[in-house]
Order: sequence, then structure tokens, then C-alpha cells
Amino acid sequence: MQSNYYIYNEKGKTEKETAVTRLALIQQLTTSSVGREVHGRHSLGRNVVTRTIDSLLALARQYVPPVHWLGAAVTAVILFLYVRLVAFTSHLRSVGEKAWPDLSAGSVLALLHRDAPSLLVAFVMRRPQVPCSIMISGDSRGDCLALLSRMLGLHVVRGDSDEGGWPALGELSKALIEGSCAIIAVDGGGPARVAKVGAVALASAAAAPLLPLAADCYPAFEERHKWDTARNPLPFCTVFISLGPALVYEPLVDAPSIEQARKRLEEALNVMSLERFATSPAS
Repeated sequence: MQSNYYIYNEKGKTEKETAVTRLALIQQLTTSSVGREVHGRHSLGRNVVTRTIDSLLALARQYVPPVHWLGAAVTAVILFLYVRLVAFTSHLRSVGEKAWPDLSAGSVLALLHRDAPSLLVAFVMRRPQVPCSIMISGDSRGDCLALLSRMLGLHVVRGDSDEGGWPALGELSKALIEGSCAIIAVDGGGPARVAKVGAVALASAAAAPLLPLAADCYPAFEERHKWDTARNPLPFCTVFISLGPALVYEPLVDAPSIEQARKRLEEALNVMSLERFATSPAS
């Protein structure tokens, strides 16, 4: 414990350097712990259709990159126009502890992956006054979403739990210290509703408040074939945004405290999800 205490209290380092050092410690503790996250692709809830699409996109990016990126760009433009249409015709309802988009600079927003489409529409309907950065998977599946997010005015950081995740968290920690908000889908890549440690590690390392966020829409097109059963807003819908109480973490210096913090966030998001689905636009 003495060595961990020393790492967290090194003198002469900037805030950004300290945050990166803290992330490195959490990564080391997470990787070396007996209960570290190990999920095979068979356990992520991806069906045959989703796995086939993933494989085709990966092959296209590897062997015919011009075709892949052209397809990603065209799809991103179509989605951008659709998001603008939905935002123009729909109604936004903010519930919970804090009103959207009243966000404090240097906050971490944590949500479930299935809520991302509704959040993007809410972002267009009422844009936060503070800059926002979003973490998006670095593989071929994330290329279109990364382009779309940039078109919507978000700063994009690429990385996920399989590859590039910790360097991406390091980049996000620097953005937080500069006054940005960071957005992370905690169960990105699957399994659905199982939080990974990234958002908690980032909040702890950057000494930032972590805000659980739930987003939904009624009516919606639900992609039941996808692992996260994402719900996509339709024109003339009602978009709901709920911000939960801020979670503040002490420095995470051992594996049990990291796991406890991760479970605390997971439980908060799942409770918000249950409350959200029990709520109808008429209530």
C-alpha cells in the first residue's frame, strides 16, 4: 500500500501527468486482479447477423479501405440528416437530479450503450455549454459513429476494452482537466448492462464527478437483433434524459475498491434503466 500511496502523491507533476499516472496504476491493478474482466466473444450477446456484419466491416477496412471509408462517410451523412430531422420534430423531457443540458465542466457522463442514439438526439436538441468528448470503439464498427459524432460537434477519442482503451482514457483525462465533459458507454462491446471499469477509473484518476445518465425515446425503433437492443428515436417522438446523483470516488488504490466502485456505477445505471422503462410519456 505504501507504493500505491506514493504513486498517488508524487510531487512536481501536473494535473494531467498525475491523472495518467493514476490511470496506469488502476490498469495495473485491474489487469493483475483475479477478478479481472475477461469476456470471450461468445459471451457478448452478439447473434449471427451482428457477428457477420462485424466481420464484413473489418474485412472491408483491412482490404478495401477506400470503399469502407466511403461507405462510412455516406452512412454518417445520412444519419446526421436523420438526427437533425428527429431533433427538429421531437420533444425533449429532462428528468432526474439535474436538468439536461446543465452540465458542469470536467464531469464524466456514464450511460448504457443502448441509450446512445437518444443521447445524440438530445445533444442536438439542447447542446451543453461545455465542450464534450466521447469515447468510441476503435474497430471498424465505430468508424461511422465516430464520423457522425464529429459532425454533431463532439470531440471523438477512439478506443475500447479490447484495444486502445487505456490510452483513450488518458486522452479523455486530459480533456477533463481542460474543462471538457467525457461521455462513456460503460458496457460498450458487451455484455449488455455490465459496466466495465473505464468510466470509474477515469473519474477517479481525474478527480472528476461521475454522472450516471439514462436516455430513451417513445416511440422508438428497437433493434432486437443487436446485443444491446438499441432504441432509436423516430420523428415526432419524446426523448427522455435522466441524470442521476453524482458519484464521487476516492483514489482507487486496490482491486477490491475498484470492483466496488464499478458495481456501484452498474447498479445505479440499471436502477435508472428500470425506472425509465416504467415511465411512459403520458405520466
